[in-house]
Amino acid sequence: MAKGRANTTMIKLVSTALTGYEKWFRIPRSSPKLNLILYDPRAQRHCLFKEDRKRKIAERPKKDFTRSHR
Repeated sequence: MAKGRANTTMIKLVSTALTGYEKWFRIPRSSPKLNLILYDPRAQRHCLFKEDRKRKIAERPKKDFTRSHR
């Protein structure tokens, strides 16, 4: 019997300071893209970390903030 797909996935976050430093996280597959501010020891400061690879993300419907009735 074949096993199903795992509910979580490993993603790699890479520092935008271009130091080559990376961090790995295990997150649910349905979560949106991650952009985190974390400490980069090579730059010796906090930097923005972005996802390295593209992954398929389920599209969520846009929220309608108008006050009109539907």
